[in-house]
Amino acid sequence: MAHAALHFALGMTVGMAATAPRLRRAWKAGREMAPAAARWLVAAWAMGGFAIIPSLLRYAGVPESFCGGWWMNLFLAHPLINASLRQNAIVGSAAFMGLLALQYLVILAAIAKVRRGPSRE
Repeated sequence: MAHAALHFALGMTVGMAATAPRLRRAWKAGREMAPAAARWLVAAWAMGGFAIIPSLLRYAGVPESFCGGWWMNLFLAHPLINASLRQNAIVGSAAFMGLLALQYLVILAAIAKVRRGPSRE
């Protein structure tokens, strides 16, 4: 079984990728970035939480026959990933930490851009 951190990181990646175009448009247009950045962060964490629902069910005592069923692929291919990637706790943790660092750097860059004022491009 793949580590929950790997599933969470994959969910975060999906959420960030889905909402990144809106953040990019706000960044390029010089519009207020707070709503787009908030949406980007919330989508990342929500999709991460969504991706680990089968793991949470498993930890809660739901039988493996249910948690490993094909219908759990709804949660970002959870059983499929478990079948193909075994025991990737380090990879999952590293991916999760990298995504947190990316989010932190993007927010810092957005703050710096706003503090500099309107761009003169």
